[in-house]
Amino acid sequence: MITENESLEIYKKVIVKALKKTIKVWSRRDNKLKGDCRVLQKNIRLIKSPTAISGHNTNLEADDTNWAVSDPGNIFCQVDKPYFRNQTREPAMAICIENNDIFARFSEIAAQLEDCPLSIVYKAPGQVNGKIIVAGAAGNWENGARAINLADGHSFAKALEHVVGNDGAIKFLAYNNAPPRVPKVKTKSNSKGVIILSTNADAAAWIVHTVPGFPIPKTVYTWPAAETAKGHLLLCLTIPESQINAIAASLLFIQPMIHYNDIPETETAAMPYFGKLIKGEIPTLPPFTSRGSIRTDNAGGPVTVYIYSKSESSKYEIYKKIIVKALKKTIKVWSRRDNKLKSDCRVSQRHIRLITSPASVSGHNTNLELDETSWAVSDPGNIFCHIDKPYFKDQAKEPSLAVCIENNDIFARFNEIAAQLDNCP
Repeated sequence: MITENESLEIYKKVIVKALKKTIKVWSRRDNKLKGDCRVLQKNIRLIKSPTAISGHNTNLEADDTNWAVSDPGNIFCQVDKPYFRNQTREPAMAICIENNDIFARFSEIAAQLEDCPLSIVYKAPGQVNGKIIVAGAAGNWENGARAINLADGHSFAKALEHVVGNDGAIKFLAYNNAPPRVPKVKTKSNSKGVIILSTNADAAAWIVHTVPGFPIPKTVYTWPAAETAKGHLLLCLTIPESQINAIAASLLFIQPMIHYNDIPETETAAMPYFGKLIKGEIPTLPPFTSRGSIRTDNAGGPVTVYIYSKSESSKYEIYKKIIVKALKKTIKVWSRRDNKLKSDCRVSQRHIRLITSPASVSGHNTNLELDETSWAVSDPGNIFCHIDKPYFKDQAKEPSLAVCIENNDIFARFNEIAAQLDNCP
């Protein structure tokens, strides 16, 4: 219980702090307090409305109850104030019951959750636990809760729960240049990702990752054992459905290998570029490069994400000719490299500086021989970019895509990895 003299928000500052666990919250909410995923394993996840109580429908507009369940859990809490910011200036009380049976029934109601904002998981070579950063988190990388080769309880599995599960209201499109269970596919694309949307709410997500043969749609989460020895990235961007068309417009240029799609045409009728993407259409006339941007849904305010792509008809080298040119800044690059492309310091303030290998991801060692990721940070900076092609000369003749995130917290974590740079030739 808190009194009106204590300016504490009861959900985050009292209940989560006392339970030392994530809570899933059913409550009316204002437009100020959102889901909060900044502290690993101590999140506030908001339950989606409408939902059902053993066959009886309920929704936040007409439901006056406020309650939460712990995750992991056996605790149910009834709270006497809704999830509004102004309750921090008012007295409030929560009654929390530790009981497996009561918890189980309310946890069934909490099956569908609103997505967390933009987050990134970096799994270093040889590690089974990833490092996690969330937009808006001011601290260091957080340690992954469980090994990524387990079926649940960690960020990879959570981000992909609707891809490997069966939820009638969740539809998705998956693309991967090395699709699962399909050997020796010929494609010049190197992109891997999933576009997910809900058919009963304005909610969507774009997941970009580096793992071949993964995930397997509608099949129990299975991590490819051979990829544990390698370094991988997973980016999860929570977006309104209106942003999907802009993503599709950028993907058109790279000809992704689409291996699964069950998104109904009724959901994408107003998305012409998505329709072209599904049909495999590609731009045949200049320009053969694309610059787009989207905005994420985020508790601390939307995050701007820039998308740069090029088709194989463009002979531009994506790092120098597209990313540096668009950002108008030097970039520090972590990527495998050939013996042809080097650091480039010829143009003042628009250099390409190569990050020295080996490096460390918050205590997890990584090196370019085993790390499959290609990324860059701006200098000066607040921009992090994931690139789907390594820093090889021959990528100038191939399609490529870069996802660049303008966010101080994410930039700071990757910039720490980029502390040591190779000398310019």
